Amino acid sequence: MNRGDGSVEAPLVDAWQRARGRRMRPLQIPGHKYRFADGADVLGAELLGALVRDDLPLQGGADDNAFTGRYLERAEALWASSVGSDHCRFLVGGSSQGNIASLTAAGGPGLRVAVDRTSHRSALAGLVVSGSIPEWVYPVIHPEFGLPLGVAAESLAGLSGDVVALFVTSPTYVGTMTGVRELADRCHADDRTLIVDQAWGAHLGFMPGWGALEQGADIVTTSVHKALMGYSQTAVVAVRGARIDSVRLDRAVDLTGTTSPSATLLASIDATRAVMEMHGASALAAAIEATSRMRSRLRPVRGLVVVDEAELGQPCDPLKLTLWLPRTGVDGLELAALLWERGHGVEAADADSIVMTLSMLDEPEFCAEMTDLLLVLIERLRGDARVPAPAALWQVVPDVVMSPREAFFAPRRRIRLADAVGEVSAEQFCPYPPGVPLLAPGERITPDVVRDIALAGRIGRVAYCSDPTLESVEIVSG
Repeated sequence: MNRGDGSVEAPLVDAWQRARGRRMRPLQIPGHKYRFADGADVLGAELLGALVRDDLPLQGGADDNAFTGRYLERAEALWASSVGSDHCRFLVGGSSQGNIASLTAAGGPGLRVAVDRTSHRSALAGLVVSGSIPEWVYPVIHPEFGLPLGVAAESLAGLSGDVVALFVTSPTYVGTMTGVRELADRCHADDRTLIVDQAWGAHLGFMPGWGALEQGADIVTTSVHKALMGYSQTAVVAVRGARIDSVRLDRAVDLTGTTSPSATLLASIDATRAVMEMHGASALAAAIEATSRMRSRLRPVRGLVVVDEAELGQPCDPLKLTLWLPRTGVDGLELAALLWERGHGVEAADADSIVMTLSMLDEPEFCAEMTDLLLVLIERLRGDARVPAPAALWQVVPDVVMSPREAFFAPRRRIRLADAVGEVSAEQFCPYPPGVPLLAPGERITPDVVRDIALAGRIGRVAYCSDPTLESVEIVSG
């Protein structure tokens, strides 16, 4: 909402600024008592001062203990209006919290939910919390690049008749986008709810025609900190239409959230929305143009494949730059290491590909400099064209024995992973990034899975398993 002076309303930001200006000395939490904001020479100032100076809680900070100012509620209503949602909730547990809450709101104990198997590990957490039973669906995989292209509406034809919802990820980690409108039409014709993990596409909600809500999704989670400007771990879950009860969503969000939320983090969501309303259209256009120029300059490089709409013939995230490398002979891990040495960490890399996320704060000059650097490094690392080695996590077709919830709570015992073939896993192994499980609770351990886990451990971090050495695994006992 425009204030009349060219700015827009940002109630939570205003409340945060007023509270910080009061220089309060509370007789309640937080324990740092806002002293670091004063720049006082107090206990721990040399280590904590710069880290904690802007910390302000919502309760007893930006608002009183009873939330009588309703600043958060008003900020959430403004975000909902901006993205065409009927109701939304701000999150400080990242899109993981939103995905768990979405599956809890749409599913329930014993209800069947179709889930894209290349979804983030938080989808598994949502299945454990909700008790929903997954029926896995699989994206189309590019026959040469080995990358996920999105879930096709045709793949839903074989779903069980009692599936109540579909959970998909769009954009994918590599930037490809699912045809959400087609999925929504199919789901609604079959009386199913469509849940979209749009964590990587918060900017899409501010681009007419691009957002999953606008294309018919019923509930969508977006990360405000990925392609937009919010604090790390900020996200929003939003609903549109009558298929998701907003009260049930509220209960699911509250179930998974902290009772001491940071007003600083929450206000960064409010501020991001205000900035997008004032400057989003022009800033997005500039960022998309700068990223497009990067692609145009990289596309003529001998052997290099720029994974985008021009290459694939389908929509892709306009702020994602994904390069496929085997025809150049370049190893994506080596390229990523050289970029890291220069202060340019990439989103993800494996032998075949490298993924980079651009945003509205990446100036055209920086994008041009990065393109120059990529051109130099690719030629430096160039070798003979090689056979691709597609990442296994995009290819997983699990042997499901029991639901993730059953496996999570089942009796378990630990054995050597090498000896576990044929057993049922009680835990998950997730190469990170991107956090898509190679093995999930309730799935049978196969020789291919054992091999792929070992390979993933050699080239990067495998997270969320109980043994970081990857030598052992907890299996369902009995």
